[in-house]
Amino acid sequence: MVGGRPDPSPPQVRLADAAGRALDGTPYRLPVDLPGAVTLVIVAFRQRQQGEVDRWIDLAVALGVPPSPYGATEPMASAVVEVPVLGRRYLPARRMIDGGMAAGIADPIALARTITVYTDPAAFRRSCGITTADQVTALLTHRDGTVVWHAVGVPTDRHRGDLQAALASVTDPSGPNGPNEVDDGG
Repeated sequence: MVGGRPDPSPPQVRLADAAGRALDGTPYRLPVDLPGAVTLVIVAFRQRQQGEVDRWIDLAVALGVPPSPYGATEPMASAVVEVPVLGRRYLPARRMIDGGMAAGIADPIALARTITVYTDPAAFRRSCGITTADQVTALLTHRDGTVVWHAVGVPTDRHRGDLQAALASVTDPSGPNGPNEVDDGG
């Protein structure tokens, strides 16, 4: 599904396994270490996409998703993270690149939700079923990598409604997991 609507020939969309590190230094193994039982993962491949990423984060927060795993003392039902994907060739400069991003951000909430991944971007896109690097992709993902909803590009009013419905379907407090629990897909 794209934007909550059936796609006539959708690629298999699934968050690929990848090692990453948040800008606050927290190591992550994606998708198993995602901070929420369901997490909106905003994947970006270009620095110029930060505005699109920020709009997705603002939308998630407006829909009740916590803005960051920063300071979480118990498991989170839902979360939002941004995942900049950089080529492996930049790995030797990771400390400088991540340090530069962290210094430019300086907000502990944003640092905790920004997970950089250094890998082959084309292979990562193929593994995830992401069709373009020219726009961000938003993936509502369980910790097993199952994507329950996804969209490409700048969030629209339609995306807002579709994401709200998708979040409600996996975080329904009257669901089989009981109050305030999330169906984690497992």
